[in-house]
Amino acid sequence: MAGTTRIPLFPLGVVLFPTSQVPLHIFEERYKKLCEDSLRHHTAFGINYVEEDKLHSIGCTAQIADVIKRYPDGKLDVITEGIRRYEIVKFEQGGDKELSYATVRWIEDVTEERDKALADEAIALFNELCELAYKGTIDTLDPTIWRAADKLPSFAIAQKSGLEADQRQALLSITSENERLSILRNFLSQLLPRVREIETINDLIRNDGYIVTWNKKK
Repeated sequence: MAGTTRIPLFPLGVVLFPTSQVPLHIFEERYKKLCEDSLRHHTAFGINYVEEDKLHSIGCTAQIADVIKRYPDGKLDVITEGIRRYEIVKFEQGGDKELSYATVRWIEDVTEERDKALADEAIALFNELCELAYKGTIDTLDPTIWRAADKLPSFAIAQKSGLEADQRQALLSITSENERLSILRNFLSQLLPRVREIETINDLIRNDGYIVTWNKKK
């Protein structure tokens, strides 16, 4: 088919976004070979979300960014990195021990002017979530970098914002960065008050029922 590409698939119960990273433990022979081929030839494979035996048609190509551990029996712990979104136009089901393949067409965002104020707001909410919930274990986003037209902060935010899998899949399918950012801003605006409440409760527990503020440095 004109304008399409054939790629091997790795169906999973996760949604991968472009530029985002997901750790995987590889134990099936067919996927061990897939990963070894990807490492050897620097090739990509497709990750599609599988939900109750349903394979969603919108996916994201991945490459292996790092090999964390190799086991004596050939199993692997790897970090995959999302590259590019696609839609399956033809699916080729593999056998029990064989890879499935798909002919895909690439998905691109619509041309639009970036809403920088919206981007800044979504990034600020995400950075607050990182500080409250992740305690510095997740890097915050620098708005001076991520508001640029060639950046897609929505995908970086979505990966670590606590979205359900179906919400992540829906976001992956949207072709407007401004629309994705608007959805994430609204989601985080509702999520953060609950996170702050939990942190207040945790402060009470840690301090035997008192929120200690009098001795904090100004």
